[in-house]
Amino acid sequence: MKKEINIGLLGFGTVASSLYHIFNERKKEINSLFSVPVNIKKIFTRGNSHPVPENVKGFLVKNIDEILEDKDIDIIIELIGGIGPAKGFITKAVNNGKSIITANKALLAEHGEEIFKQCLNKNVHIGFEAAVGGGIPILRAIKNGLAGDSIKSVYSIINGTSNFILSKMTNEGGKFEDVLKKAQEKGYAEADPSLDINGTDSAHKLVVLGRLAFSTSLSIKDVIIEGIKDINPLDVNFSKELGYTIKLLGILKNEDSRIEIRVHPTLIPSSCLLSKVDGVFNAFFLNTKYAGPLSLTGYGAGGNPTASAVMGDLMEIAGKIINNDNHHDFIISENINKLKVKSKNEIISRYYLRFSAMDRPGVLAKIAGILGENSISISSMIQKGRKVEGSVPIVITTHEANEEDLFKSVKLCDNLDVVSAKTVVLRIEDRIN
Repeated sequence: MKKEINIGLLGFGTVASSLYHIFNERKKEINSLFSVPVNIKKIFTRGNSHPVPENVKGFLVKNIDEILEDKDIDIIIELIGGIGPAKGFITKAVNNGKSIITANKALLAEHGEEIFKQCLNKNVHIGFEAAVGGGIPILRAIKNGLAGDSIKSVYSIINGTSNFILSKMTNEGGKFEDVLKKAQEKGYAEADPSLDINGTDSAHKLVVLGRLAFSTSLSIKDVIIEGIKDINPLDVNFSKELGYTIKLLGILKNEDSRIEIRVHPTLIPSSCLLSKVDGVFNAFFLNTKYAGPLSLTGYGAGGNPTASAVMGDLMEIAGKIINNDNHHDFIISENINKLKVKSKNEIISRYYLRFSAMDRPGVLAKIAGILGENSISISSMIQKGRKVEGSVPIVITTHEANEEDLFKSVKLCDNLDVVSAKTVVLRIEDRIN
């Protein structure tokens, strides 16, 4: 049996500094749960780290190999972020027989399967709860609590920046650009918010979540990704009028072993739980075969919430090492499935369409005719005759339709001389709960 468990910490930014604080605050309780002491032995920092307190400086190393090649270090906690250097550090650590804990969703989405195989081959453990949902234990709920169940779908709000912006636009009004600026002023959005508002951050998390939820191989290339930068106050208000709220939704569905994985602005019923999740909060709504509907809500980012998730992985992996438990989660087994992923053209959904049309007789008939000719059935329509920049908005919601047929008909409508701007298309999800 090992006499102690030693940790090497890579990074000392927001999450890593919070982790260090929590670890030391809880160290007495942590060590009381195990038969051997658990210690943070060494810390590697880079130029963008937080200021290091005096009591931490004695743990710092300038050369990362002092951690990666230290035979006494059992667990590497990677909180540097990014893909290139982090992948190299993790690969070297695994090859040296060290278990890994990471919050790096981009790395796992791009190279997760390669890293999982390396961990399996070297018989080391990997924990990544903090990569999805911050302090919400969604991955642990799936791999432990729902291990014997079958997940049919997951609807998620997994980007706090986008959720803050859309919540403000819904509850207080304002244009996207103005609300984004407020989010940046409050520290809820980065100086360059591209990964958050274009859906990429959510897509990375969804790949990690989907692999675990459906026990299948997934790639970032499988994800249909659309962001929120084109959301207009007009559409926010029309959605409210129709009884919906717009959210950037991460969607996973398993229908007859065929997977849907997509991130995009979505109209969801204003009566459903997810529509009430505002600000920087994240949320997950799962539909399962046996347990039924389940929901989890909490902080999806921030130092303490994310560090709390890292601590959960640390406790689990330290316990496995102490007890010589070589069991690996199914996600890194050699028996993982490769289910078929639906292409964009195979998606079946309801749709919200906002046409910008000239105020002339017969316009609606032309649009409705094109929709009908392409098997698009109209569910409801709003036309109030109010001009916006010289055009009249016509809002149509459809019954379920094939995505390929829908976009074909929209393209034909946009080519009409009475349609003055590109039509806004948003998907509708009615059957969340």
